[in-house]
Amino acid sequence: MAFDSCEPTIRAIVIKAAELLREAKGMPEEKNITILYEEIAPLLGLSIKRMSTRDMDHPPTIMDDAKQNPNSPWVIICPKCNEKSYVIHPICRGCKDSENGKYKTMFLCFRCNHKDRSEKPFIKWLNELGIEIPEGMKQRLGIRTVTDEGLK
Repeated sequence: MAFDSCEPTIRAIVIKAAELLREAKGMPEEKNITILYEEIAPLLGLSIKRMSTRDMDHPPTIMDDAKQNPNSPWVIICPKCNEKSYVIHPICRGCKDSENGKYKTMFLCFRCNHKDRSEKPFIKWLNELGIEIPEGMKQRLGIRTVTDEGLK
């Protein structure tokens, strides 16, 4: 299932509505968000869809985005199959492909599976390819994390 940025927002609103409804009825507090969602969703005319964390907690990966949007700046022409299906992405230091941090970036074709690795950092490749990455504090960029309000 493709990531839909509206779905987590809708679910958060439904869960908040369930909390408020339980409070208004004098019902005990419920911490299980699945129970909260399933209590109120039918009352709001929403179908109950089972979703995993994989579906809900993150936007698509660079590879997912590239497959759905071949005009994405991440997608370039593959040197092996000559298709616009060659995707650049960073390699974490702990991955087998990085060979203990030697390689920092990988190019991977999602059509022919051709791959190349580079010792050059991901951000340098982005600069060379002319891909702009916005800079700034996470709040200014609209990024929210669980630590925004402090750990509990």
